[in-house]
Amino acid sequence: MSEKTWINKSEKEIRNDIVAIAKEETKLTNFKSTGVLRSFVEVIVKIVIFIYVSAINMIYKNASLSGATGIFLAFWGLMLGVVRKQATKTTGNFTGTAFGDGIIPAGAWAVVPGTELRYKVIEKVIFKEAQTFSIPVEAEFPGLAYNIGSGTEIRLTRVINGLDTVSVCEDWIVSFGQETEEDNRYRERIESRWKSQILGDIKEVYKSYAEAVDGVRAAHIVRAPRGPGSTDVIIASVIGLPNEELINNVKTALYDHELMAFDVQIFPPDIDDVNIEIEYRGNASEGAVSNIVEQYVYDLGIGGRFVVKNLYALFEPLKLKTIEIISPGRDVQPNERSVIVATIEVTKIIE
Repeated sequence: MSEKTWINKSEKEIRNDIVAIAKEETKLTNFKSTGVLRSFVEVIVKIVIFIYVSAINMIYKNASLSGATGIFLAFWGLMLGVVRKQATKTTGNFTGTAFGDGIIPAGAWAVVPGTELRYKVIEKVIFKEAQTFSIPVEAEFPGLAYNIGSGTEIRLTRVINGLDTVSVCEDWIVSFGQETEEDNRYRERIESRWKSQILGDIKEVYKSYAEAVDGVRAAHIVRAPRGPGSTDVIIASVIGLPNEELINNVKTALYDHELMAFDVQIFPPDIDDVNIEIEYRGNASEGAVSNIVEQYVYDLGIGGRFVVKNLYALFEPLKLKTIEIISPGRDVQPNERSVIVATIEVTKIIE
C-alpha cells in the first residue's frame, strides 16, 4: 500500500485513510461507526490528528520562507539580519496661537472630533499673549491612522486660559506611527535581503537597506543616466510622500552601509492622481467601503498597477447587493517612479 501523508489534511480525510489502512492490514471489513473496532480506529484518528495539528503540520509549513509565519518568519529574518518593524506611536508638534498668557499642562489630551484619535501633550507648554508656539504630542496608541494630514481639525479636551487655536500644520510629524509589520511585507524584505546577499543583486541591496528604515513603506530602485553606478532610490513613506527628515534618514542608512560611493540620490515618488467613484447597495457603511479602497491603493506601493477587477474582489466579504466602480473605467498603470494618490467618493444607494 502506498505511504500515507496527512500534512494539511482534514479530519475526514485522515479518518478515511486510517480506516482503509486498517482494512488492508487486518483483512477485516466491519468498521461501522457503532462497532468496537471502529472505536479503536477513532482513538487512533484522534491521536494522529493531534500530532499533525499540534506539531507536524506547523513544522512542515514553517520550514520554508514562503510558508513561514509569526515567530517562525522572525527566525528566518534574524538569520539574514532583517528585524520585523515594530508598532510605533506618532509623535510631533501641533501649533497653538494665543490671545493671552497661559499654560498647557503635560498630560492634556487633544482629539480629532468625530474619531477616536487622541494625542497626549508630552511636555508642559508655557505661552505668552499673541504668541504662536509648538505643542509636543504623542499618539495614544501605535498605528498609521494617527499620521493625520495638515489641516485636520483638532482641539484640546480641556479649557486652557489664553489659548486661541490649535492646528495641524505641514510637516508636523517628527516620527511616524505604524502597526507591527505584517507577515507578507516582512517576508518581502527578507526575500530582498536574500537576493542582495546570496545573489549579489545590487538593486536589492539598496532596496533592502532603504526599506529597513522606520517610516519607509516601500523603496524602488531606478538606474539613472548620470554615469556609471548612478542610481535613484525612490521611497514612499507610511503616509505617502516622505518628508525631508525621512529622506535624510535613508541617506544615512545607505552611507552607514557604504552604499553611497557612486552617484546615489534619494527622491520622493511622483504622484498619479486618480479619482475613484463607487456606488453600491447593501448593509455596509460608506466608511467600510472607503476603507477597503484606501487600503488597496496604499498596498499598491511605488509603480503598482491599479487593477479594477482586483478591487472588485476585495468587496466580496461585505456581501453587497450591488457595487459599481464608476471611475476609473479601466486599469491604471503609473510609471515606475510614481504612487497613486486617490480621491475617493463612495455613495450608498438607499432603496
